[in-house]
Amino acid sequence: MIAYKVLLSILVLSCFSTIAFSRESQEFADKVIQAHELSPTQAKKLRNLLTKSAGLTRNIGTEDEEAFRGPNNSYHPVTRAQCRKRILDTGLIKPSKEYEEICGAKWMAPIPNAEGKASICIDQFEFPNIPCEYPLVWVPSYTANQICQSMGKRLCNAHEWEGACAGEIEPISKYRFDIANEQARRRAVNSKREKVWAFQFQPELADITDTRVLCGVYSAKDQDVLPKARANIKASNIAGISKGCVPHRSAYKTCGTNTWPSGYKYQCRSRQNVYDMHGNLAEVVNLPTHKGNIAKGRITGFTERKGSFFVDRSGIKRRGVQKYPDDCRVRQPYEHKKQIKRDKSHSFYQEGFRCCKKTL
Repeated sequence: MIAYKVLLSILVLSCFSTIAFSRESQEFADKVIQAHELSPTQAKKLRNLLTKSAGLTRNIGTEDEEAFRGPNNSYHPVTRAQCRKRILDTGLIKPSKEYEEICGAKWMAPIPNAEGKASICIDQFEFPNIPCEYPLVWVPSYTANQICQSMGKRLCNAHEWEGACAGEIEPISKYRFDIANEQARRRAVNSKREKVWAFQFQPELADITDTRVLCGVYSAKDQDVLPKARANIKASNIAGISKGCVPHRSAYKTCGTNTWPSGYKYQCRSRQNVYDMHGNLAEVVNLPTHKGNIAKGRITGFTERKGSFFVDRSGIKRRGVQKYPDDCRVRQPYEHKKQIKRDKSHSFYQEGFRCCKKTL
């Protein structure tokens, strides 16, 4: 009986985000549609997904640019208006006509392979891929891929995400599909991987490997955090967690998604100007299971989480080894392992995503 109750509680938690606590607004949907100049057909599909899918939220609940406090115990570190003034108005981030011509879409960056040729483009920001907007969270990977497809894209594959972070996409042979056992494959990849961080192409940042303040991990140590947001940070060995947050019991109601506006930490960018790959949110991607998945760009693999996020877990170890390392090419632990097409229930307050597509 006890085992049954434990199993039941796990099932309830895993499906927690499907409850319709929140949906995004028509105003937000219109903002995304306008920003990306979607066709009427694309706009209709995306609007339905954003406004009718249960649980999706930026945890802000308003289009007021001066607002930074949202529902679910959220206090974002700075407002979107502050981000616009600091980042966009000063030109620290600006659109690239060259990238738009290559990718055929706004705010996407082409990612080269080892030969310097680019066949894949990736969103420069976490969805909604709008600079200075709070990213969308509580999105199961199945829904994330649907959102990407509605815009003529798809959920990124793991090797594409890693390439965007590290500066180039590695050959398929590096992914060790010759090893059948998944855990053994992960260990093999991690033992041989290149350790590099997105921002290390910048000479002044080349020696930094602690991403917390540089990349927007929500921390009381960060001087940019607004006083009221700082006061909402829980005294804990896990950085950035909200007061009252009980993630293992009722995360949706108690844990604030305290994300920064996308791109606010503008130095935390890759060589191709892809932002927030080490901070803000974890991002779900499609983890291919064999060579054909990568070659054809199909979403037939499993969910993997990439990057770090505002809850800094870098100190968590298993058998003396860091459990959640933060470098670009690390193969993260196989958690919540489901095929993307069946991953319709699991989501969390610190998980987002970005989309990929082929170049023109």
